[in-house]
Amino acid sequence: MSAALHQIIVIFIGILAGFICRRIHVLTEEGTAVISNIVVKIILPFYLFSAILNSGSGVDSRGVMTALGLSFAMFLISGLVALLVVPLLKPPADDKGVYLFETMCGNVTYIGIPVCAAVLGGNAAFYGSLLNIPYNLLCFSLGIWLLAGKLPLKKILNPAFLAGTAAAFLYLLHVPVPSVILDGCAFIGQATSPCAMLIIGSVLGSIPFKEIFTEWRAVPYVLIRLAGLGILMALLLSFLNVDPILKGVLILMAAMPAATNSTMLCTIYGGNRTLSAKLIFLSTALSAVTIPLWAAIYFR
Repeated sequence: MSAALHQIIVIFIGILAGFICRRIHVLTEEGTAVISNIVVKIILPFYLFSAILNSGSGVDSRGVMTALGLSFAMFLISGLVALLVVPLLKPPADDKGVYLFETMCGNVTYIGIPVCAAVLGGNAAFYGSLLNIPYNLLCFSLGIWLLAGKLPLKKILNPAFLAGTAAAFLYLLHVPVPSVILDGCAFIGQATSPCAMLIIGSVLGSIPFKEIFTEWRAVPYVLIRLAGLGILMALLLSFLNVDPILKGVLILMAAMPAATNSTMLCTIYGGNRTLSAKLIFLSTALSAVTIPLWAAIYFR
């Protein structure tokens, strides 16, 4: 079984668990909101702090700065594509932010890092971890603004954003943090992924199953998310002389399915979480085909 398919099946098992819990009323609307609050305000900050500071590799400082710069550029390009393409889909005003967010941000953590490590080897996991620094900073600031509209600064300066920012500065300044603190943060942060899947499954379980497939705009969205952005990134990177593994990571990450954090953020800050869950479900399912194709065609 390929690394991509393995990770996707793991994610769907988590989503299925949340779906079943909602259907049999073990997980309620209030319970979903409580879990979302705990993840965004407690568990995620611990996860981000440990994940960023545990990024260790033989890559020199210049390589680190190049990777961070190109990672920010990737999200900037994805954001520009979102601004150009999403208006063409003509989504309702309340849904536009979800499409913008999910076009700009893919699942670069739960699927992206293990897939890059398996396909590319070498320093791929390290580069993937570095890419998650700008992703998390954008996700918990601009991402919240896109999903929920204009928010007071105190809401954008949330625990996850502050923890990610603090960890990024400590990492770049080479400030040592005791291993026992990082291990403790990582221990708590391990709950992030399963909780996120439970939340997505719970939201999907709250709507009639056939409605999951009624969002016609999801079709062009999935094509852009899983193919278009990766092709664009490959074309742009062909003009640059950088580490081939870093190029591969950026291309694969650009072609990841929808980011799973959006459903939690919609639950906490407002936004169409049902649409978010649909896009995550559909794009993740189809990525079981597209990611192995990327690996077979581009990285053979």
